[in-house]
Amino acid sequence: MSSSSNGGINSATNGRSGSTGSANINLNLKAKSAGGGTGTGTGTGTTTTHKTLPDLKTQRSNSSAGTGIGVVAKTLATHRRDSSHVEKSQLLSQEKPLSYGPPQQSKAVGLSMEPKEGYLVYSEGKLQAGTLQSLIMHMVPTHDYYPDRNYLSAFLLCARLFMRPHELLAQISSSWEQQQQQQQAASGAGCDVVDEAVPHVQLNSHSASPLTQRKGGGGGGGAAAAAGQDLELEPKQQQRTLTQRSAQHCIRLLSEWIEIFPYDFRDERLMNQVRILARKCVYIDNSLGKQVSRILQLLVARLTELEQYEEFLQTLNNEASVEQQSQQNHQQNHHQNHHHHHHLHLHNPFQTFLGSSHASASGHATNGVAASSGGGSSSGGSTGNSTSGSNSASSTPQPDEVFGIMDICPSCEHLAHQLTAIELERLSHIGPEEFVQAFAKDYQQAKGVGVGGGGVTMTTRNLESYVQWFNRLSYLTASEIVKYPKKKQRVRIIEYWIETARECFNIGNFNSLMAIIAGLNLAPIGRLKKTWSKVQSAKFSVLEHQMDPTSNFNSYRSTLKAAMWRSEGATEERERIIIPFFSLFVKDLYFLNEGCSNRLPNNHINFEKCSQLAKQVMEFNEWKKVTCPFDKLPNVIAYLQHNAVLNENTLAMASFECEPPENTEEKDRYKTVKAETKQQLLQQLQEQQQQQQQHQQ
Repeated sequence: MSSSSNGGINSATNGRSGSTGSANINLNLKAKSAGGGTGTGTGTGTTTTHKTLPDLKTQRSNSSAGTGIGVVAKTLATHRRDSSHVEKSQLLSQEKPLSYGPPQQSKAVGLSMEPKEGYLVYSEGKLQAGTLQSLIMHMVPTHDYYPDRNYLSAFLLCARLFMRPHELLAQISSSWEQQQQQQQAASGAGCDVVDEAVPHVQLNSHSASPLTQRKGGGGGGGAAAAAGQDLELEPKQQQRTLTQRSAQHCIRLLSEWIEIFPYDFRDERLMNQVRILARKCVYIDNSLGKQVSRILQLLVARLTELEQYEEFLQTLNNEASVEQQSQQNHQQNHHQNHHHHHHLHLHNPFQTFLGSSHASASGHATNGVAASSGGGSSSGGSTGNSTSGSNSASSTPQPDEVFGIMDICPSCEHLAHQLTAIELERLSHIGPEEFVQAFAKDYQQAKGVGVGGGGVTMTTRNLESYVQWFNRLSYLTASEIVKYPKKKQRVRIIEYWIETARECFNIGNFNSLMAIIAGLNLAPIGRLKKTWSKVQSAKFSVLEHQMDPTSNFNSYRSTLKAAMWRSEGATEERERIIIPFFSLFVKDLYFLNEGCSNRLPNNHINFEKCSQLAKQVMEFNEWKKVTCPFDKLPNVIAYLQHNAVLNENTLAMASFECEPPENTEEKDRYKTVKAETKQQLLQQLQEQQQQQQQHQQ
């Protein structure tokens, strides 16, 4: 396979025949009417009632580019900061006239052309910059002002670059309380109105709100109030109404914060601030009590769901550790029995993985090979259509029931559906703030500031686990191929994965699509020349073109826009599915953050950058809300998430067992892998001996 032209990045060399071409694909969707239309779409092979992405064509061209995992990693590392998808906002444009306005102004009207201290900076009616304190004040609601939804989400997302969420809410709460006190003082001190606060009363987490305190009126004040009862009645009702409206806006602010960034509230310090502010608001307007209770119940449910998901991730991590230990144990047995069982070398890893710890495991695995070697799409028919074999997504198929993914799920379409279900489930648990948390860590550490309490507020674990899922799927794709001893079987499983990737493309699941392509381009799979020579690789070439890193993934970005167009006009839930190539999405955010300063030369916050970050993150936030429209097959999902996969070295060894090394480079690689494996085994034995000695002592 030839090299791509993206900044000198070389493609993975797989040496397979007939796979050096890429396809020219019309990325426009088919026009809905014969007259007038903006695109010249291509027709699809089948007629459906829902909009689909343009069908993949197999017309060949002379361009080529590999998209293996190594290529993807290099592409992300050396990516040019292309202005076609990342708007640069390092400095405010000097060509556009700037205007200035105070915080807490709903619309950018009546702005001044002269800068004033504490004013926000606008350009063409859009907020560009301001001091941190001014931007915080712009978040504080009043009876006649509530921050714009876009501003609220952008500032809540990016404020963590400068301060912790609980510090932000404390300042908002303090500013709001001061405004209420000033407003009540201006309306007439000494009046016994329920909304009046005593400025000097201190608040703690166990005390009543200052707004619950009444001012003690003397007899003279009471007489004066009685004398002017008719005149004072209307002003007191009006004041009470304005204060109640302000309190309602405060609760609305908390509600939207919890809705957009619920994981912030795992920090008890932030929850303490919520209780304080909610108590103030509920005293002002008792009707808000039910709303506050409802909001907090939804928050508790969301955080409980998150805890359960994180426990599931921990289970997967524990299983991965067991798998690694199993591979090391197998490698040790493999070297000891090398001369006695040469003809079974390839399948020993899977005899360990798919079998239990008892001695008959290898027999089950061998029988599985024999059962599946009959070829044909019905080899796993008895298990492929069954969903009753597993009562939950955590159960794992038994070794005597299934040997490979084709046995448990013969349909490529159904497998693509299950992959999409996994992707949507994992996406739904990624908090939008996680994309900025890593930036916040780096920024605050550079400034010598702590990053959250106990690692609670700055976590990125869900984002990281999603990246790990991509890697797992890539290695699962490769592992499923090398487990088959016969070339005909490997050809069939490769074509199975290619068709599954094609189904993922049609659904809009670009992350699984790229993971499968990366797995097929791993060096241990790409080197299987005899196997690839029998594969109908035209479809795969088309898929590779879609994820071609050339010109900053231009083909993929065009297809993603088509999927977004389809989603906007969707009439069915499946048409709304957009699962982006996640590593590229994160990379775009990274370069946007790195390419733009957080602060301008005058130390103002660069809010234009905040807006651009929030635009992309909130767009992702909408994509992850899609409900999976496909029926879930628990046994298939369990296999995909729990079944063991080979690591880099065992995958390489299995590949060489499938097709022996043919040239000097491969022979050297084979020797290197064996030496590394031997070294790992020696280290493992030493560690085991040390542990035994410690236990004996």
